[in-house]
Amino acid sequence: MKNLILVILISFITNSLFSQELISYDFLGSKSKAEIVDEYGFGTYDVDFYKIVYTTKNAVNQPDTASGLLIVPVFENLVFPSLIYQHGTVGSREDVPSNLQGGYQLPMILASMGYITTAADFIGLGDSPGSHPYIHAESEANAAIDMLIAVKDLGETLDYNKNEQLFITGYSQGGHAGMAAHWYLERDYSDQFTVTAASHMSGPYSVSEKMIESTLGDDEYFFVAYLANVAISMKTAYPTLMENYDLADIFKPEFIPDMEEFRNEEIDLFELNQRLIDLLNTNYGSVKPKFMVQDSILPHILAADDHPVPTALKRNDVYDWAPKAPTRLFYCKGDDQVFWENAVLAEEVMNANGAVDLVAVNKSDTFDHGECVSPATESTIFFWFAYQQVTSIDDDISFGDPHIRVFPNPASDELTIELSDQNQLLSLDIYDFVGNRVARFGHLNTSRYTIDLSNLDIGNYLLMLNTKSGLKSQRVVVTR
Repeated sequence: MKNLILVILISFITNSLFSQELISYDFLGSKSKAEIVDEYGFGTYDVDFYKIVYTTKNAVNQPDTASGLLIVPVFENLVFPSLIYQHGTVGSREDVPSNLQGGYQLPMILASMGYITTAADFIGLGDSPGSHPYIHAESEANAAIDMLIAVKDLGETLDYNKNEQLFITGYSQGGHAGMAAHWYLERDYSDQFTVTAASHMSGPYSVSEKMIESTLGDDEYFFVAYLANVAISMKTAYPTLMENYDLADIFKPEFIPDMEEFRNEEIDLFELNQRLIDLLNTNYGSVKPKFMVQDSILPHILAADDHPVPTALKRNDVYDWAPKAPTRLFYCKGDDQVFWENAVLAEEVMNANGAVDLVAVNKSDTFDHGECVSPATESTIFFWFAYQQVTSIDDDISFGDPHIRVFPNPASDELTIELSDQNQLLSLDIYDFVGNRVARFGHLNTSRYTIDLSNLDIGNYLLMLNTKSGLKSQRVVVTR
């Protein structure tokens, strides 16, 4: 009988740890709409920040804890959609959203546009123990989904209201992690969640093919530390598969000491990157990551054969499936970190698999990885406006600003914007729902303005109104 009770108790503890439970939440502060608009150009609501600690699973499917950032738009009596935001590559354990680092600005902007936003730190980062499994699709997805589940009832405590809509996005590593979360949600959690729309930005969706082509080819590549980070990750995530392949079995001896310092968290990723660049320049006269790799391993990786190293990489490709939700893959052809053909390959394969509404969109032929963030994010915001529903808790109708009139709507050749309460329209942008700006009107300084729509095609558009009281948005239909 005692043994039976012990088995039941162990089972209960194990199941509890696997049940995405909220461990703690801490208020970190607030930021006003005015501050966000002034600094970043976008923002509709004030936001509150909360650090979240919750249960999840690690890379080898064992119970673990993780941390993340919850950002809540603040406006009484409104009901907002939920948003999963997946962050990009960070330098160290501390450089994460829950510490208001690690690129927390992007989820903050999105939250201010009217989304209750969860931004997981990921396993092995923030308060999560152990090594971070970098570009490991399963743990990236679990960290995001388990956080979403863990905070599902927190609105009652923190006094916010959410509807059933769910959006997903992320940039760089976050593009990969967002795609993984999207895949797992539609495959394994369709009874709990329906993804409304997703935007995956500049992500390495094809780890085993397109990223290998761009990092281990004959061209220089100045982000060489990513390769060490991936190797450490694969060892962490697949201890049996990678049993005979540690850093020294994959990379040449002169590069190992610095990689070990990074693995031991004695230096951050960016310090490692500079050291590896210096070593490559000194020993080989150029920054070509292939010179770091053991000659016995390199042909297997390039061939993507059944060797353990390429096999581990293939397990983290995230493009061979078919999204049901409307999805955009924003990228830039000048990207110097994540090869742009990741998005093109994903578009081709996903549409062949039967994706319902998926398009890869090039935002610039020349912008590099850092420069691509802004246009990709703007396009994400405008793409989602076609689906986002922010409603009143009292009457459940779409919420609009009572101090702004946009008429007629639908419109034909002319549209008038009229502001009340001594507000003024400073400038006006018109975007299509792919996220392309099709018209701009600046230096207006007026409370009433009529614009000519005769040059616009029939369809749906988004007006972004920059007013003295902040940024406003309005959907408009153009007819003839």
